[in-house]
Amino acid sequence: MVADPPPGVGSGALGKVTIVLGAAFLAAVSYMTLESAVSSSGIDDKTAMSGMGVSSLRRLSSGELSEEELLARRAFARDPLDAEAVIDLSHIADVEGRTEASERLKLAAGEMMPRATGVQAEALMILLRRRDFDRVMSRLDGLIRARPSEARNFFGLASEIAVEPDASKAVARMLATNPPWREQFFGALAAGNEPGTASHIIDDLRAMGASVESGEIRSVIDGYIRAGDVDRSYAAWLSSLSEDELRDVKRVYDGGFSHPIRNLRFDWTLVPADGFTYRLFPRNTASMDQTLQLDFVDFGGTFSNLSQILRLEPGRYRLSGEVRFEDFASPAGVAFHIYCRDGGQMRQLEETSSLPQSNQWIGFEKIFNIPKAKCATQLLQMESRASLDKEQLTHGMIALDVLSIDKMPDLVQ
Repeated sequence: MVADPPPGVGSGALGKVTIVLGAAFLAAVSYMTLESAVSSSGIDDKTAMSGMGVSSLRRLSSGELSEEELLARRAFARDPLDAEAVIDLSHIADVEGRTEASERLKLAAGEMMPRATGVQAEALMILLRRRDFDRVMSRLDGLIRARPSEARNFFGLASEIAVEPDASKAVARMLATNPPWREQFFGALAAGNEPGTASHIIDDLRAMGASVESGEIRSVIDGYIRAGDVDRSYAAWLSSLSEDELRDVKRVYDGGFSHPIRNLRFDWTLVPADGFTYRLFPRNTASMDQTLQLDFVDFGGTFSNLSQILRLEPGRYRLSGEVRFEDFASPAGVAFHIYCRDGGQMRQLEETSSLPQSNQWIGFEKIFNIPKAKCATQLLQMESRASLDKEQLTHGMIALDVLSIDKMPDLVQ
């Protein structure tokens, strides 16, 4: 039988949640999400092929309804695992107003048929009304595992209910078990531009002591950046740092390369490419200080793969650092460029001279000014000094250390 939808609930796309979620609304979201999963994938629950829905049962006389119930009870007696019979009995209980019995039977049918989307839709509505979010997530986990090709359709329910604090914690508890769809779920949140939802779930994961992957944090940071909310993006990055890492939050984060490279925008971000690798490497055999080593083997084209977003106040600054080259050959030198990030648009502000190519550690510096307007955030990026074609190759090694930006006195006007 096909479950009748709640009055007023259709099969349209889910809208944004703009009200405090109540049990009835959560139940409606459940039905709409799962109905969408069924219709978009062509799934037809075999358990719904026979029997009568509630609307049809309501049209029967009392005698006919009693006969339907007798047939269902006989079917269940012959086979206590007959989910169709249990569903028939639950719908008869609906018609007769026996709500408690109907819900008990629908939940039992859901346990018997974990792959049946329509059956689970009814069970999930009951669990949502009861605010039993852990069991909701357990049922969703079963559906996602059973129908991995339709996983994204089921993620909609988890993301919608996660705006409710108790539900968000239940989603996090499920993710803490590291289900096979965890990475795909965070990817779906990122694709749906839901950094706030992902951020709440990540906070709940941390609160319970569960691990959080860099890629999951990156999805939140990138989501806020795409939305133009750099402050929340920066806050999400800060909240991901350990106490030791927080001590290295300066105008340039981790200029001594003491911490792992996580590619989280506000720390060192390196874009992988053919012919380019990197590693953290001791400065010398007598020191535990680390440096960043960039290795090029037939790297073709323009290099712009090392960057960090900055948050400098207007004023005058000095960028400095130390560099060492080894067997380096390129059609163009490399330099650090500083850009203003104005609404996501890049505007070059300054650049250093070509970094000095010495096989010994040697310092470099550049004085620059941050304007008062349209430069609230900046980008520090290491680049080739000229645009190169793919056929123009770079070889060798560059090592970087003690990068910093210091505030300088303003010039007297």
